[in-house]
Amino acid sequence: MDRRRFIHSTATVTLVAAATGAQAATRKPAMPNYFDQVTTLINDWRRKDIKAVLSRCTDDIAWHTHVGSPPVIGKAAMEQTLNTLAVQMNDVKWRIFHYAQQDERIFLEGVDDFVNPEGRRIVIPYAGVLAFRGTLVSEWRDYFDRNLFNKLKAGEAAPDYIDALTARKALF
Repeated sequence: MDRRRFIHSTATVTLVAAATGAQAATRKPAMPNYFDQVTTLINDWRRKDIKAVLSRCTDDIAWHTHVGSPPVIGKAAMEQTLNTLAVQMNDVKWRIFHYAQQDERIFLEGVDDFVNPEGRRIVIPYAGVLAFRGTLVSEWRDYFDRNLFNKLKAGEAAPDYIDALTARKALF
């Protein structure tokens, strides 16, 4: 190898290494996998461990228990709501079929599945969006069909197409 080719090769390697290092330095740090935190929260709720659920939320959490209803703001209000729900929901089998994460938000598709105080199993399609601040949930929005929920709660059978949606194999 002649001297000019050697100097050119060495300079190219140095420039590529410098560019790669600069590119790595400007990359955003990897986002946590929020699905792991969501599944832990779901397990907490299945056990009705309200303190554990609250420990996974910011003090100023905004929780839309049903989009279309006013949000529950703050941990104290969330604790009251969870205590109310805990007596209305037994044998909780909240399941997730799919999820997607973008930045600090996770989008969930699943099913709420529980037994109400009258002994009726309520199984209803559900979607949710949770936003994180650090490792804590700061916003939570639940989407479900309130009309269908009221019918199931009153003892009506779910239509076949709802049964098909809720009977799919869950990811979690």
